[in-house]
Amino acid sequence: MPHYSISDRVRWSDCDPLGIIHYSAYLRMFEVAEHEMFRECGLPYEALRSSGGVWLPRKALQVEFHSPAQMDEPVEIEASFARVGETSLTMRFEVYRAGDRAHRASATLTVVCVQKDTMAKYPIPADVREKIARFVESD
Repeated sequence: MPHYSISDRVRWSDCDPLGIIHYSAYLRMFEVAEHEMFRECGLPYEALRSSGGVWLPRKALQVEFHSPAQMDEPVEIEASFARVGETSLTMRFEVYRAGDRAHRASATLTVVCVQKDTMAKYPIPADVREKIARFVESD
């Protein structure tokens, strides 16, 4: 499966008083992986938004937690495009402990391409489809 991978670490601010990752910390990790994957495709979010006119608000997020990460634990976050629709993109994220790949969490995030002024859906531009193709999962 083609994916983009980024390294991170469970930070103190990510944890509960027992030093175990709080579920909300994964959202930060997913967002960092998402932004960096788009950047790797030559589509930094700010350029998409300001000059490309591509707005991608969140529509749906589903997360499954497999095992708890600990404070200061190095993690790998893998990101890919699980589905490319006419007006939406669904991204997949997998979080593993670096080293032994203990599976920590899985998620899918669906975003919808909309017009800035009306928030009406519109087709994902061809150049965006072309640039993200390297990280699109095959059927």
